[in-house]
Amino acid sequence: MYLKNRFNLKKVFILSAIALLSGYNNAYCQIEVLAHWNFEQIRHLKGDSLSTPIVGQPLTADNRNPIEPQPYIFDESGKGNFLEARGAKASPNVFSDDVPVSQVAGKLNTRSLALKNGEYVVTFNRPLAYYDMQKSWIIEASLKCNLLGTEQVYLCKEGERGQLAGDVSIGFDNMQKKYFVEVMCADGVPRRIVAGDDVEVGKWYDVRAHAEYNSKSGQTTLSLEVKSSSQVSFNKPSSITFRGKALRSDAGMWVIGRGFPGGFPNSLQVLDGVIDEVKISGEALPREAGQNPLFTDAFTADPAITVIGNTVYAYVGQDKASVGGWFNMPDWLCYSTTDMKHWTAHGPVLAAKDFVNANIGSAWAGQVVEKDGKYYYYVTLDRKEGHFITVAVGDSPTGPFKEALPDKPLITDDMTTDSHRWNSDIDPTVFIDTDGTPWMAWGNGDCYMVKLKRNMVEIDGAITKVPFRNYSEGPWLFKRGDLYYMVYAADAPGVQAEQIAYSYAKKITGPWTYGSLITSSAKHGFTIHPSVNEFKGQWYFFYHDGAYALDGTPGGDCRRQVCVEYLYFNPDGTIKPITLTTEGISVPAKK
Repeated sequence: MYLKNRFNLKKVFILSAIALLSGYNNAYCQIEVLAHWNFEQIRHLKGDSLSTPIVGQPLTADNRNPIEPQPYIFDESGKGNFLEARGAKASPNVFSDDVPVSQVAGKLNTRSLALKNGEYVVTFNRPLAYYDMQKSWIIEASLKCNLLGTEQVYLCKEGERGQLAGDVSIGFDNMQKKYFVEVMCADGVPRRIVAGDDVEVGKWYDVRAHAEYNSKSGQTTLSLEVKSSSQVSFNKPSSITFRGKALRSDAGMWVIGRGFPGGFPNSLQVLDGVIDEVKISGEALPREAGQNPLFTDAFTADPAITVIGNTVYAYVGQDKASVGGWFNMPDWLCYSTTDMKHWTAHGPVLAAKDFVNANIGSAWAGQVVEKDGKYYYYVTLDRKEGHFITVAVGDSPTGPFKEALPDKPLITDDMTTDSHRWNSDIDPTVFIDTDGTPWMAWGNGDCYMVKLKRNMVEIDGAITKVPFRNYSEGPWLFKRGDLYYMVYAADAPGVQAEQIAYSYAKKITGPWTYGSLITSSAKHGFTIHPSVNEFKGQWYFFYHDGAYALDGTPGGDCRRQVCVEYLYFNPDGTIKPITLTTEGISVPAKK
């Protein structure tokens, strides 16, 4: 009887432990594994073939391109987030057979990565850079530190330009002598916690960091657990709570071997350490109506918004570039809304192939203007002779549109030979003044303006070059009260990626007064393109950004998505600075 009861008690204990572990694992199972590097396999360039890494040898690259024999560290998650080397010189980071345990999840563990003042990265051509982990995330890794005198970051997600810490970093704190996790919080302050016993030289430790956002409280709980790799269970976690989401949603590269920002003289690089079994998991917040990006069925760019009665129409170019590829824009899409938050997709309404002699991938920026029940679609295209601007016309805001004067463009390159850029004739914006006069402005590098005839399909008079400070491209012309505004993409000195600036005037013919820069660059990508519109008494700023993934595929310079923010004016008519956000207009406008 005693033996039977003892057996039953043991059985209950085992089942309880299994249930407890099952519940613990289920909590984590809700979070999707986004990347997993166990350093057991090399992924080759052709045929998706795999091989075992060679001990003592690094990943191989030629300048910025991975090359054989060891181009990529395979991603066991199946998401394609391969690690690669950068630079022409051989990386000091090499594969090692020094491992924390001989088996992981029933599989042999034979390789790790020795870190010796080098870095491997997941580039912007991989989806990991764009994943939304604002709701929750987990980072797990096995780490060994062979040099305790300096602070070192084993893994980080890079932050935005100007940040003094990464969005998230896992490393060794030389003052506390412990492993740490550090997160860049919503208030711009990095917060760090340490956990576990003092780190011993040459000893393997398992590290697990976890952040969970509570939407009701608006706070995130960040925890860190550390244990010796020989221990069965983790020690008591350290934790803190801070306001804001679990992780910033901006696009950023993930790096093994150093912190952020990188570069001389101190990038918190691992001088002598080893890393193994790195796993990154995350969960996005549910989408809110009005958040960015606005449209999630296609990569979209160059927004041009037209308000017709109680309906807003968004006309956008469709980005069809391959991952990491150059621009390929075959057509223009249209979306409509009556509340700015719930949009209806109307699909392609016009294509580059619809125009005589146009290159089929050249559906550059355009704008639709309504006049007397007709809808005029002013577009940029290119052909063998160069860029040109022309117009199509339709009887409905959703088309069909037909080229108004086939093979008779409004503007061609030979009409603006004084521009300092060869591709000056792009990005038309059309505005019908209160006296009924239509005006068109356009240009890359230089801004030009011309009056249109009342038929809307021919120019009326001489072309004028209008000087705007820091002008790059993408002008948008509108009027509010007694002031005319020209909002445009700007090349600010010392900043490679475009920002948005504006100028204003009391007459459309000038003189124009420079306002200011009103946005930063897009979160990712070298272009940004404005549309400014009023709807039901509220002003909006539309733009595009390459910082968002689409169906798990990477964004990028030529794979952008349209976004929107509220726009506000000062009492004197100047435009207030605009912060580019993920929330967009899902949050209430300011009173």
